[in-house]
Amino acid sequence: MVLAGALMAALMVAMTGVASAQDVDCKGDIVLDPGHGGTDTGAVNNTYRLTEEAENLKVALDLKALLIEHHYTVCMTRTTNEETLSNNERYTYANTTGARALISIHMNGSSSSTADYTTTLFGKWRKDKALANTVFQSLSTLPSASGTGTIATKTPYSFASGVLLKSNMPATIAETVFITSDKEAEWLQNGRTMADGTVVSRQHQIAQKLEVGIQSYLAPR
Repeated sequence: MVLAGALMAALMVAMTGVASAQDVDCKGDIVLDPGHGGTDTGAVNNTYRLTEEAENLKVALDLKALLIEHHYTVCMTRTTNEETLSNNERYTYANTTGARALISIHMNGSSSSTADYTTTLFGKWRKDKALANTVFQSLSTLPSASGTGTIATKTPYSFASGVLLKSNMPATIAETVFITSDKEAEWLQNGRTMADGTVVSRQHQIAQKLEVGIQSYLAPR
């Protein structure tokens, strides 16, 4: 009986932990899914000691604030870096929100510290491709981290992710930039001073481009 009680208590703690990491009972226009989290750090930049899970969440929280300013209601699959969520937990949660679109926010990784481009992924052509293309068009106007022109791009492509395939709403994975690029990581960590003297964070810049793509797809409010 003591053992059973302990197991039940542990289960309740675990369930509470997952629930507290999400916008509980949220009904919204948009679901933001910051990729990775918890023991799943995602890609890592060892030079600048950045993890994808943490940077994804920063972008998502910034994006959420921007969308709320434009009168969209936003639900998030996770709001902390403490929980490890499966794809099943992500799309199951998303499907409870009644949202019109799901954006899974990621940063890419490579063994090369100079590799960098932006792209988006889609699951089902009819359900997801239009959203992926629209968000991609906006991300493709990001300034290059090297300081010359705009970021390199890779054409959106189909990817068999449960988050995409099993979500009820149109969904895309936004592979925004390469966190393993030292130029990107330096900008993510320190911000960058623009010609007019303002300091711009890379996370905010990415969030702004995602916001434009989302609004273009859903129509501005």
